[in-house]
Amino acid sequence: MESELLIICCGNLYSSDDAVGLHVAWRLKNMKLPKGVQLIEAGTPGLNLLDLWEGVQQVIIVDAVMSGSAPGTIHLFDGASLPPRDFLPLCLHGFNVIDAIDLARSMGRLPAELRILGIEILTEEAYYKGLSEQVAAAVEPACERVLEEAAKMTSHGDGHPGRSIPE
Repeated sequence: MESELLIICCGNLYSSDDAVGLHVAWRLKNMKLPKGVQLIEAGTPGLNLLDLWEGVQQVIIVDAVMSGSAPGTIHLFDGASLPPRDFLPLCLHGFNVIDAIDLARSMGRLPAELRILGIEILTEEAYYKGLSEQVAAAVEPACERVLEEAAKMTSHGDGHPGRSIPE
C-alpha cells in the first residue's frame, strides 16, 4: 500500500512513560484509520526516522514530551514550529526526534507536512515497564487527536498546529 500519510509512534518500552507513543500505536491498530494512512511502531528511531518517512509527504509523529506541563497533556506542533530539543527524551547516542527533523530540514528530506503529537510524561524511569496513571489516561484522547489530524491532513483541510490542548 502506498501511503498518503504515515503515523510514526516512538517510545522506549522499558523507560516507563517514554513508551506512551507505543501504547498509542497499539490502540490505533484496533481503530479504523483513514484510507491511505500507514502506522509504524518506530521504537527509538534516531536518524532512521529519515528513512522511515522517505517518499511520504505527510507525517504525524507521536512521542513523549517533557515540557513541565501536567502529565497527560497533549501538545501538537508542526514542522515549522518545533518544540525545544529538550522537550523530547533523548534516544540512541543522544539523538532525538527534534535532532532528526532538524537534520532532515538541512538535507532537504523533510516531509511537506509534518505534525508532532507529544504526550506530556511524568517519568522516563529506566528499566521500568508500564505507564503512570496520568499518562495511561491520555492514550485514548491522544489516539482521537491523531485520527483528527490524520483526517485533516488527508482531506487537505486547514489544521491549526502549534498549540497544546489540556488533558
